[in-house]
Amino acid sequence: MRKIFLLSVFILLFVVGCGNQIQTVPPLPLALPAESTAPEKVDTDIYFDATVSMKGYTTLAADNVYVTLPDLLGDLCGSMGTAKFYGFGEMIHPLEGRSYRQFTSPEVYTEAITAVANVIDAADTNHLSIIVTDLFESDSDWSNVTQKLRDKFFANKLAVAVIGIKNPFHGEIFDVGFSAAKFLYNSADNPNRYRPFYLLVMGRDDVVKNFLRQFNTRQILPNDTGYLLLSENLTETAADFSNFTLEEQENFYFDEALNLDKRVREFGIDDFNSPASFIFSWKYEPPLGACPLDLSQVDTFVETFSANGEEWTPVPETDLTVKLMKIDKRPENLFVKVALTPLKSLNEGKLNFIRVKVMPTALGYQLPAWVELWSVNVDGAIGKFDGSKTVNLTRILSSLKDSVFMASRPSLMNINFLVKP
Repeated sequence: MRKIFLLSVFILLFVVGCGNQIQTVPPLPLALPAESTAPEKVDTDIYFDATVSMKGYTTLAADNVYVTLPDLLGDLCGSMGTAKFYGFGEMIHPLEGRSYRQFTSPEVYTEAITAVANVIDAADTNHLSIIVTDLFESDSDWSNVTQKLRDKFFANKLAVAVIGIKNPFHGEIFDVGFSAAKFLYNSADNPNRYRPFYLLVMGRDDVVKNFLRQFNTRQILPNDTGYLLLSENLTETAADFSNFTLEEQENFYFDEALNLDKRVREFGIDDFNSPASFIFSWKYEPPLGACPLDLSQVDTFVETFSANGEEWTPVPETDLTVKLMKIDKRPENLFVKVALTPLKSLNEGKLNFIRVKVMPTALGYQLPAWVELWSVNVDGAIGKFDGSKTVNLTRILSSLKDSVFMASRPSLMNINFLVKP
């Protein structure tokens, strides 16, 4: 007699190391309340680096994005909620009213010490925080900044983005090389010599992504601009069956007996002893600034459980595999094959749950190309220094990328199976 097992495929958010209990929600006796149409209010704290190394961004008029930035941020962030401005060097100074517009003037850049780490300490994780800086940190202590971002933001599943903008610059650049030399740099009106400044954007993943989109839309000058988003969420939209298209199945058949929501796909299995697989397609759409992925370099994390009374008991072995594929006729889509042998992966006669997480490896999680192009390493020979680039930018942003990878392993997709006898 043929044995039929129902398979429900859940795409759920999962973090490695969570407990074995699976929460179930009882049916609701009442209809859900209507969704609110009012947009969520987001408060923003904007910190301008007021050290002398930033003065040179204010001195040339042509193509100058920097001098328009206070008004742009005031308008953009004010439209989302309350925007508060601060100046900082070693200490942080709140600014009242529209006094933040003073950052268009070179006279206000008088601070001698840059302490981005102190701003990280002061940042409110319930707000969107933006730091405008040239990524210079006194004593070159970016390892301290990276650790603070990891512990305060990445470890709490928050996002950090970097926006780099090439801008005309005429002023002094400090602490170059082992001798901590300084020299005068003048880009004039040559875009190839423009010097980048940066916005560090920190907060909730959806809020940071929305800010990047809005900022990109409002950035109307032709200056070179680079975006980097560091988050555990690698996709613009949820990677679940509300966005997947089932292409084919073997030893499976489609079933809707459980009447689950759009994130769930139900199947029946014809033969518990035979291999079973299904293939779905998905249009992977990385958000603005996402780290490029090498899809040949991915890990698959699998956990299997079977029901034992009211508890889930881990199943020690599984032969489940996940294969990512590209098809020439449909290059815009990613095809994913999920395969297993029920007899080798599940406990027969029991309810089984398989949790799958597909993640890029460290080699597969890369920085955007613009980072290396904008970076310069200086060993002490000042003649090698290029003022149109940022000292050790690749090392700084690689450290941030490694931090989000270790603190909150980014996930491409989560695929989970519920198999019912």
